[in-house]
Amino acid sequence: MPARSLLVRASYLVLCAGMLLVVLAGPAAAHGRGSDATNYRSQVTSEPDVPGVSWQVYGSDEFLSVTNASDVELTVLGYEGEPYLRVGPEGVFENRASAATYQNTDRYANVGELPEDVGANVEPRWQQVSGGNSYLWHDHRAHWMSQNLPPSVTDPSVETVVQQWEVPFTIDGRERIVEGELRWIPAPSAGVWVALALLLTVPALLGLRSLRSALDDSPDAPWITALARPAAVVLGVVALLNLTHLVDDLFAVPLPGPTKALAAAQTALFIGIGAFGALRGWQGRDGAFTALGVGAGAILIGQGVLYLSVLTTSQAATLFPEFAARLVVALSIVQALPVGAVAVIGNRRLAAAAPTVRSEAAATT
Repeated sequence: MPARSLLVRASYLVLCAGMLLVVLAGPAAAHGRGSDATNYRSQVTSEPDVPGVSWQVYGSDEFLSVTNASDVELTVLGYEGEPYLRVGPEGVFENRASAATYQNTDRYANVGELPEDVGANVEPRWQQVSGGNSYLWHDHRAHWMSQNLPPSVTDPSVETVVQQWEVPFTIDGRERIVEGELRWIPAPSAGVWVALALLLTVPALLGLRSLRSALDDSPDAPWITALARPAAVVLGVVALLNLTHLVDDLFAVPLPGPTKALAAAQTALFIGIGAFGALRGWQGRDGAFTALGVGAGAILIGQGVLYLSVLTTSQAATLFPEFAARLVVALSIVQALPVGAVAVIGNRRLAAAAPTVRSEAAATT
């Protein structure tokens, strides 16, 4: 089997494996850019001065987190005033008799019917969920619980306070309250980032100039390298820029290890396919244009389309400046146009030349 056919089959096999990972990972693997992208920003505005205890919001408005490094246990109260969480030196415990334990597993509390032995007056049933001294959860007091706009947001283009929120907790026998504020933040124009991405990826087409003087259509002809290398540089740079997303998958939100590992594996796979396509394109060997096309498609799907919401919302869970997150997503989407064009043009030229090359080879024999 020709080397090009092997490369094509292997590349598409890896790309399909990557898409399967996206489907299996679902929203869990999107934390850091995709599912966390929103136009709401929730933040703690006031918390009691308790040594060793700190509160923080992650994912713009998605998770509320508490850390208790003191030697006294802290209890977070649920929506009916019942004990929900215990966080302290012995670890983190959830009350399986609290409705909040089940409701807080989903962003919008879409958890179906609750067990019968759940209620504010039911004796707590504690189950350890972590050996550490911090925990995060979807606290529905700290974010907006509807897909529709809040009544207070009469003009989506204007920053608006949606609500003030409170979460009660007890420590050392005293009830305390952590307070916060939820705001609507208008989304910036996605067109700006798309236009900038177009400008930055156009150099991928510079190799088209080589076709004007190309006379040799053999598989190792100089024009192949000249055409492929500018596109390979653009694809390679965009793939490397997505390493920032790998950092976000691992560190932007303190999710459980398996969830972060799945997200990181998904990101690393698509970056790897893109980088491999760029390398093969730079080498200009057999299958260079196919590798460029597959690499561009992997970055488009795995690092662009999957995180399109980052371009259309104002908040994203990232350790880097938000403009950088938007630009990288825009580049991941737009690069498929020039790099894909080079891949198609190169392969078509090789396909058109193939009968001529075979005829010349037959004539010499």
